[in-house]
Amino acid sequence: MVKVRHSGIVVRDLKESLDFYRYLGFRTVNDDVETGEFIDNILGFEKCEVRTVKMICDEKQMIELLEYRNPESPDFTKLINSIGCSHLALTVDNLELLYENLIKKGVDFVNPPCSNEKVKVAFCIDPNDVYLELVEEL
Repeated sequence: MVKVRHSGIVVRDLKESLDFYRYLGFRTVNDDVETGEFIDNILGFEKCEVRTVKMICDEKQMIELLEYRNPESPDFTKLINSIGCSHLALTVDNLELLYENLIKKGVDFVNPPCSNEKVKVAFCIDPNDVYLELVEEL
């Protein structure tokens, strides 16, 4: 049996990212700085140092915010159709209200909420250019 354990997000600014995901309802369950032979081996770096903050919502869904201190993370613009993992989808209760509140906080959206009568969906961009699909089930 295989199940998804978590989604990892490499961050530009850990505080800004923590504030953003806390606002969406995630809470921190673990906050560590990882170094040493094990982390070097699994990531393929030498003298790696990464701060790892694990956050959960609804006791099941976990994200992992990763702040690489060594080596530093390269930055680039990611588009929604870039090869690789394209987005993280989150089920929300009141998309219209969340949309309005996130707009007030300066969060960029690809689109305002749209409905197909089954779901209402809006894509926004987190502080690290990760696309989030916000979905309200109707």
